[in-house]
Amino acid sequence: MTNPINADGKKLINQLESLLTEMQRYSQTVDRYVITSTTDLYGTITSVSRAFCEISGYTESELIGKSHNLVRHPDMPDDLYRDLWQTIQGGEVWQGEVRNIKKNGDSYWVDVNIEPIRNSDDRVTGYMAVRQDVTAKKIIEELTITDELTGAHNRRYYNQTLPVEIDRAKRDGYFLGYLMIDADNFKSYNDTYGHQAGDKVLKAITSTLKNSFKRAGDYVFRIGGEEFVSLYRVKTVEDAVTAAEMARQAMHDLNIDHSGNLPSRRVTLSMGLMIMDPKEDYIIEEIYKYADEALYQAKENGRNRIEICNTDDNIELF
Repeated sequence: MTNPINADGKKLINQLESLLTEMQRYSQTVDRYVITSTTDLYGTITSVSRAFCEISGYTESELIGKSHNLVRHPDMPDDLYRDLWQTIQGGEVWQGEVRNIKKNGDSYWVDVNIEPIRNSDDRVTGYMAVRQDVTAKKIIEELTITDELTGAHNRRYYNQTLPVEIDRAKRDGYFLGYLMIDADNFKSYNDTYGHQAGDKVLKAITSTLKNSFKRAGDYVFRIGGEEFVSLYRVKTVEDAVTAAEMARQAMHDLNIDHSGNLPSRRVTLSMGLMIMDPKEDYIIEEIYKYADEALYQAKENGRNRIEICNTDDNIELF
């Protein structure tokens, strides 16, 4: 005769084994397909999923005990990470899109959710991050904000970015350089050398500006024709002027022939610089106008030079 207790016990054991098998299968699926990691309270990595290793190119042993700075891309601004840490240390969940760098130097984008890990006493013991690969989406987004010819950011992105960066610089206490740039006698260059050569010059200008303004938070926009704008944060007014002068000189030093641009007979840039003080408020619609006036003065005063907009005189403040 079958013992009912033994039968129930076997049934319970079978159910537990089945549950454990399902849990193991689920855990393996998460490990393989979900980009996860945990850290201690100081940001030191304590565990990573296989998916994290695959997307980053690092092995588990190369990641455990390290900081996530190992995959931090240099283009990501410091204030993003300050906001991240302030949020999670305050016990809240942080969410955002982050650009990372692989072991081989390639970059990838992830949508990240980071939340505190709490013990049975509700005390925070570390942090867990779950990521989703959004690289393909970011590539498509990049195409919509990039000038097709030069690779600079386009006018659409300029309109989106300017107010955001003004607010950011004001909040963080940085001066913001707004540098309007125009190629000297560019119509004459196209007439003499042809539009194909002119396109190469526009690409060279973009490359030069990107090399000059290459820190995280620096921007180069092509806003029309041969006209560009560089937007960059600096600590002092002098730093803003120095950065602009280095960009102007770098283009001059390329020594690209331009017989119609006297007296230098090379491709040069004229620039109008406006430096925004974080202590002041500016009318966004007026910024372009007054930087353009400074650019006009640079043209009038001989080209291949920088004129600085006097914001105290020329900008109406709130």
